[in-house]
Amino acid sequence: MTRAWLLCALLVLSCAKKAETLPQLGTVPELALVDQAGRAGSPRSVAAGPFLAAFFFTRCPSVCPRITAVMKEIQEKKDASGQALRLVSISVDPEYDTPEVLRAYAKKSGIDLSSWTLWTGPYETIARAAEEGFKIGLQGKADTSKPDLGITHGSHLILVDGAGVIRGYYRSFDDGVAERVLTDLARLTP
Repeated sequence: MTRAWLLCALLVLSCAKKAETLPQLGTVPELALVDQAGRAGSPRSVAAGPFLAAFFFTRCPSVCPRITAVMKEIQEKKDASGQALRLVSISVDPEYDTPEVLRAYAKKSGIDLSSWTLWTGPYETIARAAEEGFKIGLQGKADTSKPDLGITHGSHLILVDGAGVIRGYYRSFDDGVAERVLTDLARLTP
């Protein structure tokens, strides 16, 4: 009886250990982009550790203000807890969102650029990375005659580990999303 109990306990511990591991959901590509300061780089190389990515655009009248607000909340909470996490916002309207526009947006939105980078670059590069690398939908280019400027994009936040592996997707409109991101971040770091 003792041996059966011991095997059962080992099995439960083994399953619990596996439950702690975040899934590996794909690898994000290296991207040749430009940040809000006009510096060339890549979200992966600049982060040099775990990062949280989102796609947005500065003229967005719908989901982007919520995405930015949630990321600001995550930034504040991770700073208070001492967790290391870079935040990355990639514009899906790069023809409009120049480095100058991104800097003005950051200032207007109260974004702390010490651990948050806003990126822009060629539309084709961003569209391919969104769909093939980050597995986030993106459709359309800016057209002022259309609702939401004719751009449709995913509103999920994407947690990426230091090796560039996607470890989680989080709906930006869910309650408690900041806490879930930070809980999962803690699971990435020993």
